[in-house]
Amino acid sequence: MASCAATGESGAASRRARPSSTLRETSRWLVFQNDRGAPVGGHRIATAATLALTHTPPDVPKDSSYAMGWQRSRDDGGPEQIGHTSELLTHNAMATLLPDSGIGIAVVTNTGMVSGDDAPQLAEGLIELAEGRPPEVAEPFSMTADWVLAGLTLLAAGLGVRGVLRAGRWGRRTAQRSWWHGTLRLLPYALPILFLFQLATLFGLLMHRSGTLEQAAYAWPALAVWATAGALAATAVVVARLLALRVYRRRR
Repeated sequence: MASCAATGESGAASRRARPSSTLRETSRWLVFQNDRGAPVGGHRIATAATLALTHTPPDVPKDSSYAMGWQRSRDDGGPEQIGHTSELLTHNAMATLLPDSGIGIAVVTNTGMVSGDDAPQLAEGLIELAEGRPPEVAEPFSMTADWVLAGLTLLAAGLGVRGVLRAGRWGRRTAQRSWWHGTLRLLPYALPILFLFQLATLFGLLMHRSGTLEQAAYAWPALAVWATAGALAATAVVVARLLALRVYRRRR
């Protein structure tokens, strides 16, 4: 038998990336994997030996658990699992086979790879239910990190307001010094702006996935809001200081 759980994409995300298979097709694929290539629709497309080979890790390197796209594992006291994960900026998924019981589980989420532990956590809960055990409740790390980012967003907004209100004092002091001194004092404010516009690039470097700024914002909205707040605050402070500097230099 096969058990399949999925959460479908909605809104703009679903319009950008239509699913390439249906829930029914995924269920049949899990049955095919667990039944060692049993005929689907009356036709055998792979032998049992061929399918077993795709689930078997190679002899080299030694102690490898990764086969042809499948990871074999066994938790302490738990059943053997054969799983495959897929992670992108806009969605992630996990397929798990339980050879001992013939159960197959697939989970597809639209939470993105930043919360890439969503699909594995859901799959693990379904495995525990299939074994008759109560599932362990776990939260993605981003649910805690979002509160930290909310605080940082408020801090960025507060510092931006403070910087704008004190721009006059800064302009008065800087007007009495050389132009390069004022330029050096403003350069650090370019960092939050650069961080926002290079957010997708940073995601790509850290997670080995390419994407756009829009996709990065979809993957982790709280981080995008914080980055935007920091960039806007920095821009407001720079503009306010430049205007104040212009006023005081004209008075000299």
